[in-house]
Amino acid sequence: MTDHLSPRARQQLETLDTEARCVAMEEMRWIGYPAAAQALTALSKVRERGRSIRTMGVAICGPYRNGKTMVADKFLRTATVQVRPTYYFQVPTAASRLDFLTGMIRAMGRVPDTTQRTIEGRRQQVEDLLSEYEPRVFIFDDAHHGFSGTGAKDFHTLLRVMGQRWDMSPVLIGDRSLAAVIHADGELSTRLVNCPLRRWEYGEDYARLLNSLVAELPLRRESELTEEPLAKAIFRVSEGLIGEIVQNVAAAAAAAVRSGDERITLALFKAIDFAPPSRRFSAAELRGLA
Repeated sequence: MTDHLSPRARQQLETLDTEARCVAMEEMRWIGYPAAAQALTALSKVRERGRSIRTMGVAICGPYRNGKTMVADKFLRTATVQVRPTYYFQVPTAASRLDFLTGMIRAMGRVPDTTQRTIEGRRQQVEDLLSEYEPRVFIFDDAHHGFSGTGAKDFHTLLRVMGQRWDMSPVLIGDRSLAAVIHADGELSTRLVNCPLRRWEYGEDYARLLNSLVAELPLRRESELTEEPLAKAIFRVSEGLIGEIVQNVAAAAAAAVRSGDERITLALFKAIDFAPPSRRFSAAELRGLA
């Protein structure tokens, strides 16, 4: 029986061969849990808003591997009546002023002007492109990097003027260090809607998340992920991070298909011997998970 599956998962089960099903299970998928849905709604509101001289933006802060980029990806793929564009820029680590400005130019689909290699020249090109394209939303992923490199001053200045000058809403995505920067800046904190994506706790919301995964993973037999021993095993190795939870459950589902059992059991999950993030990442990366 496949009554436990969503229509999409049931179709995958009926039409895909074994390896194709395993690939489908490990694809990035939207998990519409309450905090993520709230963040997505906030993003939609700033995109569909009317013109304003004091625009609001959105801040999505949380630990690594906890679904922040998933929200941005879902937003970028959501249909809109807004004709003004939305741009996405992943801020590089310790970005120099030139790197930051060059990255913004590339995010808008343009090549940096080779005759303008100075910081002032690149800044002018950024401003010219913003005036030409009039983006409604500009997403800065890993925005905490923008406040730590030598380009921090340019980033901070841009955030202060982009609303009044270009009627543009910034979206800042980052870890808890970004939240600390916003909290310490009185003006910035009043211009950003706070949508935190916190580390998960073991409880009813977590159980609902597991049940949603059961419905979305095309297995022939229903996996009892919410049974306490298995639920706790998944939570323990995932350390409360949704990216880890989804990835580990999907990997277990693929193993269940290849084994022929077609369901995730505690024995199968333990046999994979998942390593939790705290055993895989460097000290600097671990600070981002706190």
